[in-house]
Formats: sequence, structure tokens, C-alpha cells
Amino acid sequence: MQTDRDVVPDADSQDIDADSTRFVGEVEGADFYLARGSNDTLCLIQIRNGEWEQTSCGAGMGIGVTLLTGTRIEAGMFRFRPEEVEDGERTPLSDSVTVVDFP
Repeated sequence: MQTDRDVVPDADSQDIDADSTRFVGEVEGADFYLARGSNDTLCLIQIRNGEWEQTSCGAGMGIGVTLLTGTRIEAGMFRFRPEEVEDGERTPLSDSVTVVDFP
């Protein structure tokens, strides 16, 4: 069940199921949400200062994104290849989202 914190403004206009959005945490000043996209994809939504900054959807049950700072986020079943994150430090953001940053 969605809580008030899980609701994303204007989600209906974004080709995702607005009833599926779930807040997973904050990374580098942006709020991150998971949602179901069209064709049963998993989507990662990035919102900063109340504005949509990025939405990425992956086929199947996972998605990986790289932020401008180089920080990477793995959601669902997706994992970056070991050589892409070998110097990174993995920190769970939620049960299904991991942040990989490079200290």
C-alpha cells in the first residue's frame, strides 16, 4: 500500500503506473522512487527539489543508473559488472536498491 511519502507528483504523465511508486531513499540530495513502467518494466525515478530530474526503466526486473558524479545505483536484480564497480563501496538504500559510490 502506498504511503503519502511514496506518491510522486505528476506520475500519471510519465508513462509509469502512478499507483506503484515507492520512495526508496535519498542520494546526493535527490529523492529516489521505484515504480512499474509500461510493459511491466522496473523504473527508477529521480526527483530533486520537487522536479523530475530523471526516469530510467529497464526491461525485466532490474535497472542500473550512473549519476553525473559517478555514483551508481542498482535496483531490482540488476548488478553492474565487477570491473565497473571494483573500487566502489556498496551501501543498501532499501531492500531492493543499492548505492555504489567511490570514496
